[in-house]
Amino acid sequence: MAVSSKTESCIGRVALVVLLMLCLYRAAFAQAQAADPQVQLATTLVGKALFLRGFYLNNDLHFDSAGRAQGTPKAGDWTVAAVNVLKVERRGSREIELDGVRAAIRYNADAHEFQRHPLNDEKMKIVVEDAGDVRGFQAAVAAIFAVGIDPELQRAMPDLWRHYFDPNLAWPQDALSGQTIYPLFGQDQAKDVTPPKVDHRVDAKFTSFAERDKVRGVLQLRMVVDAEGVPHRISVARPLGYGLDERAVEAMAKWRFTPGMREGKPVATAVVAQQEFALVAPPRR
Repeated sequence: MAVSSKTESCIGRVALVVLLMLCLYRAAFAQAQAADPQVQLATTLVGKALFLRGFYLNNDLHFDSAGRAQGTPKAGDWTVAAVNVLKVERRGSREIELDGVRAAIRYNADAHEFQRHPLNDEKMKIVVEDAGDVRGFQAAVAAIFAVGIDPELQRAMPDLWRHYFDPNLAWPQDALSGQTIYPLFGQDQAKDVTPPKVDHRVDAKFTSFAERDKVRGVLQLRMVVDAEGVPHRISVARPLGYGLDERAVEAMAKWRFTPGMREGKPVATAVVAQQEFALVAPPRR
């Protein structure tokens, strides 16, 4: 059926009006966002090296106006708790939404630095309640995110990481307190002590993130093997990242040794051990 030129002109005018209204709406929305100090504050997080202070593994997170996580999100290792914020917008009058992706941290042994690896399939949505006060919202954001590996983030980590960032940190009182521990690495290593030998080894399991990104490598752990051959005070010496360091410590705690010996007696020794994460070939058919 033919359309008259008059009808075509009418359709054209309607389309022009719709386009104009859409442009005005976008301009009004952009102006409202620009005039919103809380949104402006949240937008400054885009492009920053952020970590979730709670080390949460959930990709959909909701925080109250004080920065407290709502519900019971699962926590993991800090090396899989990084966030790349890509977009910020207000959601209603009392909530601000930050959208982005999760990032994993891998240690580059050659460059001696931690590097971020975006996990682009791990889309994240973080909603923060806004009480309407800029300072309050700023405090909430600071409670939710660390910018970089700051001292507060380090203090919140378990011992395996705290002693990596501060090797001189004292260990809490335990069964080794008051005992002589003979170091078998470094400049002060004991010369008259035979090292412990592995009797039982447990391999560490991959994290899903490391499996998906095919992360492989060797990490080193420091520990004290007591006179019974049981490892204690396990910490990271050379990391790998992607949550694998935590898995390695969990496995290492199950290792058992013939203890180190000095003058024919078993003694506690401080040693360095390795855990390898290698590609396992499929079984032959």
